[in-house]
Amino acid sequence: MSQLSNIIVVFIVFLFALGCNSTSQENTNSSQEKQQTASAVSSTVHYAKTFKLEYKEGYKLLHLIDPFSGYQNTTTFALLPHGAKKPEGFKKNQIIRIPVKKVITTTTAQTSMMEELGSIDCIKGYVAKDYMYSQPILDKMDNGEIIAVGYDIASNTEKIIASTADLVVVSGSSTTNSSSFPILNKVNIPVIANTDWQENHLLGRAEWIKVFGALLDKEKEANTIFEEVERKYKEYIELAKKADSKPSVISGLPYKGMWSVPGGKSYLAIAFDQATADYPWSETTQTGSIQLDLEAVYAKGGHADYWFNVGQLTTLEALKNNDSRYTKFNAFKEGNVYNSNKRLRNGMANDYWATGMVHPELILADLIKILHPDLLPDHQLFFYHKLK
Repeated sequence: MSQLSNIIVVFIVFLFALGCNSTSQENTNSSQEKQQTASAVSSTVHYAKTFKLEYKEGYKLLHLIDPFSGYQNTTTFALLPHGAKKPEGFKKNQIIRIPVKKVITTTTAQTSMMEELGSIDCIKGYVAKDYMYSQPILDKMDNGEIIAVGYDIASNTEKIIASTADLVVVSGSSTTNSSSFPILNKVNIPVIANTDWQENHLLGRAEWIKVFGALLDKEKEANTIFEEVERKYKEYIELAKKADSKPSVISGLPYKGMWSVPGGKSYLAIAFDQATADYPWSETTQTGSIQLDLEAVYAKGGHADYWFNVGQLTTLEALKNNDSRYTKFNAFKEGNVYNSNKRLRNGMANDYWATGMVHPELILADLIKILHPDLLPDHQLFFYHKLK
């Protein structure tokens, strides 16, 4: 009986050990899976049309659609955790190790999105202080934590390489100087094109924060930020529908004799419509601008109730001195001229193009406040101000 008891005890101990080993093996496998999984949270794109995110087992795919405006192609990057094996079918310059830790940015919208995600310490370079509004980033540029790489990165390739950056984000357009890309790729610095400016919906532009969320492994934070922006933006759209009038509006100012009028499918024309405004060129199909002379604009918009976005001008006197013909516009006569440069530093750095691209709900709120003040009695203009 004693021998049988010993056998039973040994068997129980064996089963217990086997169970522990199985649990340990499961924990080991779970740990390995976590290391190879790019992110536990994914991001779905709803408004943006110039990028897509795809989540595979252990890595992510970032698809940039027509990144250099006009070539009608798509560039795909594999976003891999550090140490993960490169998937087949990708060239070296298509691999971005994540989370990125040292990023060179070239627009204020890019830096604002990283700042919003709490990743300002990952910004290691920006073009120059002149167009930077953010004081925390300016402070880091002053103490050398963020270097100035210049407006043309091709002329500062050596400085970028010396920074040991692991990613460069350029503004994608048909005029982008890409001559330095192969040089940077050769030293394992990938370059991606940011084309948020091509989005014809303000929420599409703001949704680019999800790209930076994917690069920084901060999808959860990016989704939370965007969802709150979207919620407020939609609330403002519904509020504007309650307006009992539809004021007419025009936008812009001539440059070298031609007035770049926002096309009917541009982000600004869409925002005017969402704010319940009557825009004379709303029926046009351009997503960019329409080039017209002053006479053509006056013929169609001379009687508009409001005039927005008059370059860098800040007073009616300055507008008049720019061209005395502007005084014939009804909006000028009524004193209803507004500019989006209320938050301007040194006459160049405009926060509209930084914070405004992350928080477009503030832009829409400003438009509604101006056009329908009774709908937002407590709102203080954030980006816009009235010229006096």
